[in-house]
Amino acid sequence: AYVGEFKKRDEAWLRDTLFEHPDIIPVEEIDASFGELIPLCKEMRTDAGQIDAVFISRLGRLAILECKLWKNPQARREVVAQTLHYVSALSSWTYADLQRQVAAAAGRPRNIPFDAVRAHSGGKLRERDFVDAVSRSLREGRFLVLLAGDGIREGLLSLTELVNRNATKAFTFGLIEVALYEFSKGRLALQPRVLANTETITRQMTVINNGAESSIDIAESESGSPSMARKRTPSGSKGHLRAWWEPVLRMKFDDPEQEPPFWTVTNNAVINTPFPGIQIKAFAMVGKPQIGVFLSGPRGDNRFMIQKELAGERKALLRDLPTGTEIKLDNCSIALSEDSLTGDRERQAWIEKALNSFANALRPRLRKWHRAIGS
Repeated sequence: AYVGEFKKRDEAWLRDTLFEHPDIIPVEEIDASFGELIPLCKEMRTDAGQIDAVFISRLGRLAILECKLWKNPQARREVVAQTLHYVSALSSWTYADLQRQVAAAAGRPRNIPFDAVRAHSGGKLRERDFVDAVSRSLREGRFLVLLAGDGIREGLLSLTELVNRNATKAFTFGLIEVALYEFSKGRLALQPRVLANTETITRQMTVINNGAESSIDIAESESGSPSMARKRTPSGSKGHLRAWWEPVLRMKFDDPEQEPPFWTVTNNAVINTPFPGIQIKAFAMVGKPQIGVFLSGPRGDNRFMIQKELAGERKALLRDLPTGTEIKLDNCSIALSEDSLTGDRERQAWIEKALNSFANALRPRLRKWHRAIGS
């Protein structure tokens, strides 16, 4: 929480407060792989309008923040739709576009994104590598989209459904309710808290109602429209499952561009790939020795296109992937499993090695396939 003086309580005030104190924004609960929010600018112009506030991570991913003090449910839906327009606009940018618009918004004609991140990295950052990372994130639409305001709880599910129904990029969306507490002598406590977060890659959101947390999956059909899957058990009861994955979640990859794994309530460790909507997942059966790693995500038109690419590279992939990996062209399946290991650390080490091998073999190919499909 942040405690400050009470001033005019409007959207500009909320934007400025969160921009000046990004550490109070609960990013870790929305996207644990994003990292620290580094402020770039306010009121950045795009073809879709002005974004309230823009941040960046050390990995070169952008976070955009919209602040609203709600007046009616329709306004909520309109601002969610507006954020989707921002994502679409940013996805067409180059690094030069970003540098130019950030400099214009900040009123300082220099390379602000690189300077800001280098300052947070102790000066140990190569401009070429950083520009490449940001360019890749822009191209793939890998943004963190934050919507902060008061009184978001009403109509929460419809807002998240709106995001999932219209999202086409690999961004993460988070709804943040900002609780305000007034004290004497004009003092005010501000406490942002996550109400819902959706990962458009996995179509999953977490809803907190009256302090009880539960997870709901948004299952995407072949046509791309969402349907509600069964409600999962409270995540608190699965804390021991996540704890088992901790060594895997801290693993290092050979590929410096690969983000660390994150855990899901389906008891998977997941890594994203350069192909939006396609992930590499690891699993460990509860109470059983079976563990494994597999490719997840191809469906609809993408499945048929990837089938063609897989058919052409099947032999080379089998050469690059660990012995025992199975590739099935009919459903674009690439999977590897093991059931002879019993020790926890031994099983975790196997998963780490398999995830690293899958990332090494699949990341460059998935990037090439995505570009080919998009061209």
